[in-house]
Amino acid sequence: MTITSVTASPSSAPTVTPAVVNNAASTSAAQTQDSFLQLLVAQIQNQDPTKPLDASAMTAQMSQLNVVAGINQLNTTLSSIAAATQANDAIQASSLIGHSVMVPGNNIELVKGSAKMGVQLGQPASDVQVNILDSSGNVVNTQDLGAQAAGLQNLTWDGTANAGASLGTPPYTFAVKATNAGQAVPASAITPLAVATVNNVVMAGGVTSLNVTSTGNTEKNISLSNVYEVIS
Repeated sequence: MTITSVTASPSSAPTVTPAVVNNAASTSAAQTQDSFLQLLVAQIQNQDPTKPLDASAMTAQMSQLNVVAGINQLNTTLSSIAAATQANDAIQASSLIGHSVMVPGNNIELVKGSAKMGVQLGQPASDVQVNILDSSGNVVNTQDLGAQAAGLQNLTWDGTANAGASLGTPPYTFAVKATNAGQAVPASAITPLAVATVNNVVMAGGVTSLNVTSTGNTEKNISLSNVYEVIS
C-alpha cells in the first residue's frame, strides 16, 4: 500500500508524491494510522482551493489503510494460535518420554526370543505376507497373515526360522507384501513400523518433534504424526 506526502513550493500549489509505508515488522498498525492521518490533515490544510482533494482517492487510501491494519491484526492472532499449538504439542509429546512407540521403520530386535513390529495398511488387502530377513538379505521366516483390513496391524515374531529352529540375535529386518483381488497393493499404501523408545522432546523452528532410539540404537527425530501407536 502507498500513502502520500505533501511537498510545497512558493510558486505552485502543493503536489502529491508517493511514499511507501514502513514494513509492519518495524512499524505498528497504530503508528501507520497516525502517520496516514497526519499526512491527510497536511494535504487538506495545504490543498489548492481551486483543485480540492479527490474524495474517491482519499476514500481508497483509507480503505487500503484498513486492509493493512486488518492484516497486521490477523498476523498477530495467527502467531498467538501457532505459539499455543506448539505449547500444547510439547505438553502432549513430553508425556511420551520413556515410552515405547511404533514409528516408521523395518528393523527388528529379538528380546528374549521375541520381537514386535507392525504395518500400517492404507487400504484393505486380501492377502498379506511378512518376510523376516537376516543381515545378508536372506529370508529366514515367512508369515502369511491372510486378509487384513486397512489400518494398523500389530505383528510378532518368535525368533525362529521357517524350519522351526531358533535363530540368534543379529540384526534383522522385515518386508511386507500385500495383494488385493490379485493386484499388488502399492508400496505407498504399506508402511512398516518398528519399535522405538522416546528419549526427549525437540522444539525447533516452530515444530515439535520427538527424539527416539529405534532398533539397532539408531537415534533420530520424528514428528508427532509419525507415532502410530504407544506400546508401553
